[in-house]
Amino acid sequence: MSSQSKRALIVVDVQNDFCPGGSLAVARGDEVIEPLNKLIQEFLERGEPVFKTRDWHPSQTKHFADFGGAWPVHCVQNTKGAEFHRALLDDLHIRVISKGLGDEDSYSGFDGTDLALQLRRLGVEEVWVGGLATDYCVKNTVLDALKEGFRVKALADAMRPVELKSGDGARALNEMRDAGAEVVDHTQLRTQDYVDPVIEAYKDGIDLTLIRRNLALSVDERFEQLMSLQQLAEELRAAGKRVSG
Repeated sequence: MSSQSKRALIVVDVQNDFCPGGSLAVARGDEVIEPLNKLIQEFLERGEPVFKTRDWHPSQTKHFADFGGAWPVHCVQNTKGAEFHRALLDDLHIRVISKGLGDEDSYSGFDGTDLALQLRRLGVEEVWVGGLATDYCVKNTVLDALKEGFRVKALADAMRPVELKSGDGARALNEMRDAGAEVVDHTQLRTQDYVDPVIEAYKDGIDLTLIRRNLALSVDERFEQLMSLQQLAEELRAAGKRVSG
């Protein structure tokens, strides 16, 4: 069996309001989409969990400057600005984590959510984190993941900072690194070297592509396959009885 721990990808807040043209746009924020899409596709192909976090604010919250907070109105529930960027890959197997539902800032994907619980139930030990913005929601998600006991790879080339103060992005990366995260570029990581323990348990020569495809199926899709196999088995048994009779 492989000694590799099970991993999950956490894509932080790649929403319209944080991308160019949005109400709280991060400079070059849309540049995170290409590397994140590559990783999303690779994780899904292996049947590994992918999470997207999103700010999901009510229209009136103390998080906004109009009500005593620090930020302009952004990512209000059920608005265009709160939607994930259209270029970001979507898939029915991706889990969405909504945060910032009340008056709290909720920068971290773990703040007030069940993200840690979901990760543990899936057997995840290591998370890869990228998105927007480096010096706020990404940083806090990374730090909370470490506090929750997960190993963390922070994807430096798949995040961009707000930088209210010059150098905030670099300081955030240093803070993540000092807390125990491994700060890397996604191009340094070879996800294809990872072998899922379920796949490795099979005998040599089996079609790994087929296994990975099956691992990515939903519960309903797996059930349909099992029903088809059961029907085939019943037909073979009936044919066998006719022959023996």
